[in-house]
Amino acid sequence: MKTKLRTAVTSFLLSIAGAVTLSGPALAEADYPTRAITLYVGYKAGGATDTVGRVVAKTLSRELGQPVNVVNRPGAGASMSVKQVSAMKPDGYSLVFNPSDAFTWNPLLNKSLNFTPDDFEYAGTITAYQYGMASPVDRPFNTMREFVDYARENPGLKFATLGPAANMVMEYIEKTEGIELSYVPVVGGSGMINMVMSGQADIALSGGIHVRFPDKVKLIGALTSDRHASNPGVPTFKEQGIPIATDVVTVLAAPKGTSPEIMEKLSKALFAATTDPDVLKMSETMSFPISYRNAADASAEMQAQWKLFKAMTETIGKTNN
Repeated sequence: MKTKLRTAVTSFLLSIAGAVTLSGPALAEADYPTRAITLYVGYKAGGATDTVGRVVAKTLSRELGQPVNVVNRPGAGASMSVKQVSAMKPDGYSLVFNPSDAFTWNPLLNKSLNFTPDDFEYAGTITAYQYGMASPVDRPFNTMREFVDYARENPGLKFATLGPAANMVMEYIEKTEGIELSYVPVVGGSGMINMVMSGQADIALSGGIHVRFPDKVKLIGALTSDRHASNPGVPTFKEQGIPIATDVVTVLAAPKGTSPEIMEKLSKALFAATTDPDVLKMSETMSFPISYRNAADASAEMQAQWKLFKAMTETIGKTNN
């Protein structure tokens, strides 16, 4: 009888232990977050993406009830931070906030970036970059088509390049339009815009910083699907007969395997940022229009960008995937 009683008690205790073990992760997800979250940004402090990330981090902190600490991890066109976070524990406490091309362009061009968009869970997108081709105001061309014609007659014009993604766009144009440029590497948006404003570069791919200097820099083509609100008179690349369009957006992501419950909380917190006064003020001041996508739509956008950029890299013969 004692043996049977001991066995019954043991079985009961084991069943309780099992229930506690099984419910542990679920309880943790329900309580998430219970401590500070680290938000990695792939650029140095003070830049455009960092500024957006820090303003959004404040909203996330308010909505989630825990500090959201921004850590800058520059390198590889913002993709070093993406690579680092991809290998972190998928518990919702290590997130990355970067332009979408850091997930979808750069790994196609850099062999050391051994990740794809499938290696992440996406909470959503929040703002859009005003990607386009910028030039000093005194250059004798005002559109991409005029630039191409001028470049054919003047080989070796200087292109200020921020990295592999910018190179890919220009190499695609070189190959399809039959022109040849000189590439001048620069560091960050400030380095790029300074080269353009000083006249040391004839052209550069800008993410939107050109808007701040209308007296010294002009936009000659919008790389986005639609014309920029800040420069509605400038046609898109596609309107000018150059079949490229990409809508690069800021993305909040977590390592693959982060639970749907945690991602839903992050997505709701990100949506709250779309009506936050500080975020809206930043959006207007920096010409970063709000471009919110929920988790599902953000994931679909990342896959669409991956497909587009892979086709472009194959055209110029440089794909690594």
